[in-house]
Amino acid sequence: MFKPYVQSRDQLLPQSLDSAIAPDHLARLISHSIDQMDVSAIERLYSDNGQHAYHPRMLLKVLIYGYASGVRSSRKLADKLHEDIVFMWLSGQQDPDFRTIADFRKDKLTDFKSLFEQVLATSMDIGLIRVGTISLDGSKILASASKNKMQYRKQLLKRKINLKEKIDQIIKEADDLDAEEDRIYGSNTINRTGIVITKEKVAVAIRKIARRKQTIKKDKSILKAKLSSIREKQQTMRKDRNSYSTIDPDATLMMMKEGYIAPGYNIQVATEHQVILGYGVYSDRNDQKLLKPMLEEVQARTKRKPESVLADAGYGRRLNYRYLKHQRITAYIPNQSYEQDTILRNQGLYQPSENTELERYKARMRIRLQSEQGQAMLKRRRQDVEPAFGDIKRNMEFRRFNLRGKLKCELELGIISMAHNLKKMKSWIKKAITWDDGRAKIQELGKTLGYLPA
Repeated sequence: MFKPYVQSRDQLLPQSLDSAIAPDHLARLISHSIDQMDVSAIERLYSDNGQHAYHPRMLLKVLIYGYASGVRSSRKLADKLHEDIVFMWLSGQQDPDFRTIADFRKDKLTDFKSLFEQVLATSMDIGLIRVGTISLDGSKILASASKNKMQYRKQLLKRKINLKEKIDQIIKEADDLDAEEDRIYGSNTINRTGIVITKEKVAVAIRKIARRKQTIKKDKSILKAKLSSIREKQQTMRKDRNSYSTIDPDATLMMMKEGYIAPGYNIQVATEHQVILGYGVYSDRNDQKLLKPMLEEVQARTKRKPESVLADAGYGRRLNYRYLKHQRITAYIPNQSYEQDTILRNQGLYQPSENTELERYKARMRIRLQSEQGQAMLKRRRQDVEPAFGDIKRNMEFRRFNLRGKLKCELELGIISMAHNLKKMKSWIKKAITWDDGRAKIQELGKTLGYLPA
């Protein structure tokens, strides 16, 4: 009735872990891609002294596959190396502890973008991307920080004023004590009330004043240190921010998609065919100022300038339209009042603004977006960038950063973006591998991965 079940058999796993991994498994593409990477920049960070370190390629494979599978905690990754056959295969059955994995991620991936560029170069080689029409969008992600550890601009200003008042009071008290000390030293043996002032009484009074002056000096030093700390916090908080976290100073309070306010980051991605071409982590609550840096990021990563850009109304501002015009990049970006303006125009109630330059851009954009091609482009944007966010937030369960600080968070987003791109590359290879159009590089890669017979 039942198959034999003996839990204590000597051999539970196949003799070769490789035989247990399917030919088209994502782990094979990740392993092959990282084997082909130039990781010399990482290798240079290691010392020849001491005991041998785990190979960076192995640790990188474990990280990328972990993020692709929704496993980002270094402790959980370390557990997977003992429990999951795919992780065991990727690591060659080596078992670095969680600290080794965490330290590698934190200290050795400072030049991660060069690795990300290599995956993009392969994507271009096999025809998955060409950097023609790109889509841009942003999303709010929780920071690794508590809302209770936030500093607010108004709160800091109020504390600063209170501290200055306390310091002024202490200085005044110190001046009063100096005057009292002078009066005592200059007194006659009999004061105005007729009381005899002896040397002993003078000495007692002077000692009392000296103790109080010492206390005042200490209090003044403490208050000045607190004032200096507040000034440092105010400098940390840029002029365009009203808050920051003491745990992660780069994070700021943001309205999350679910409708609550929490410390977070505005993450930005630029995509083509759902492949992430560039990514960024920002403290800006809205997207208005982020179009230019993101386009510069795409050009830096791909070494190509896009022909056109698709984005929502969050990026629709005069300076962005001007920048795209000067860059000769065609924009499909509605202005922030596009829908309302359209309704008012249809009713004959539209009142143009006094900014003639903006009105010219809005008029051109309206004509472009209402054309047949413009409508197709708006639909294309939704089908391009939104699935990328869907994959990294839902499938890869990325809704909160594990690391702290803008640079570390940008690294984490980079790892997630690379994992996402390798998943897209796998799907593309499986689909395009049978096309008879001379795509030799896809055929070659397919044979290497085992998708086709060698």
